[in-house]
Amino acid sequence: MIDQATGMKSGERYRVENVERAHQFPGFFQDGKYYLGPELLTAVGWIEGTRFIYDSVDAEGEPVFPNREAGTVEGLTLTLVDGTALEISRIEASETIAPVDDQTTSGKERESPREGYPSRGPLRGKVVVITGASSGIGRAAAHAFACKGARLVLAARDEEALFEVLDECTDCGTDAIAITTDVTHNDQVQALAAQAAAFGHGRIDIWINNAGVGAVGNFEETPLEAHEQVIQTDLMGYLRGAFVALPLFKAQGSGILINTLSLGSWVAQPYAAAYSASKFGLRGLTEALRGELTAFPEIHVCDIYPAVMDTPGFRDGGNYTGHALTPPGPVYDPELVAKAMVACAISPRAHTTVGATARLAHLASYLVPGLPLLSGWLTRRGINRSPKAETSSGNLFEPPSGRRSIDGGWRKSKDKTPVLIGAAALGVIVGLAITHSPRRG
Repeated sequence: MIDQATGMKSGERYRVENVERAHQFPGFFQDGKYYLGPELLTAVGWIEGTRFIYDSVDAEGEPVFPNREAGTVEGLTLTLVDGTALEISRIEASETIAPVDDQTTSGKERESPREGYPSRGPLRGKVVVITGASSGIGRAAAHAFACKGARLVLAARDEEALFEVLDECTDCGTDAIAITTDVTHNDQVQALAAQAAAFGHGRIDIWINNAGVGAVGNFEETPLEAHEQVIQTDLMGYLRGAFVALPLFKAQGSGILINTLSLGSWVAQPYAAAYSASKFGLRGLTEALRGELTAFPEIHVCDIYPAVMDTPGFRDGGNYTGHALTPPGPVYDPELVAKAMVACAISPRAHTTVGATARLAHLASYLVPGLPLLSGWLTRRGINRSPKAETSSGNLFEPPSGRRSIDGGWRKSKDKTPVLIGAAALGVIVGLAITHSPRRG
């Protein structure tokens, strides 16, 4: 029987067509309820008469739609509260079981793929989740995977920037959705996994933990809540990602978890204690997970260790030093990290360093006694020589203002002053020289 108001037939499934803002509704309607996916049959929305009540929350945990009313459904049209009209169409039975890669039979394949979009390749059609996708390394990774034909689930706190990245990725001709997510909230990471699985017809192939923040300053002069936020994002955020991804990987028998670490995972970063605690903790987390996954040879945990990258992180992060912060040289292109992630997705490897400085830091962490002391001296010296600046919590508790981008513009800067979170990068070179000098008996 067809509902005369909504136009939907009992027992049939209906989806919102992929037109304006449809990425907000990746699931399906059936019998007056809205579900995220066939494997996740817990309704998150309802049709009451013609009113569509959608239980969706933003990064702060607040309802996206006033009174949870997303709009009205009449005559197979979803009209949102802002007036946007979205078409609704019935899902054919054959489409509900079609594999992700077999889209030509479902009519979902683009008739003329755009230039640069691969028709074949090892990542073609793979479902890839990227956290921290709104800027820096995450944004570069989104571009890299999009142009390899992967289907992307983009996550970050900054909704506006996230949808900019979504547009950039779909310009490559691939499919993508954007899901506003704060990785410090359990429910939002769980919702991200649920919507990603629905987008992937029950499957996620690659999960990239990349969201990160930082706070620089004397340990006791940096507010405790700032330390906590760094650890909640940089360590617990990764743990939450692994916690929701691994059960899916085990159920499907394969999957790749990629974690963005740092040269700071080997060399402690004085004046960024919470950052160091997070990055050192991630090494332990990933090693422990590998130990638990020995019975699953097709599930991989890959660590990426970048050197100092030219991202907006130094500009946007928390700064409690009273001085301006700039990264040290050499500063590398974030796209190098994105390429390393793609390489791991194609041929997984446990550890990948990006940039010669990262490799030096790894070596020096084993060879140079007292390296953190040297790093602390260099960092303190660099900070004190830098111009005065106001203290700021930066992007710790909310997305930064201003234009988001991949690059931070540091490679174009003429300022060579080594002010940094990771002053250890400079200490590595000095430390290696020390190890080769004669030692007293």
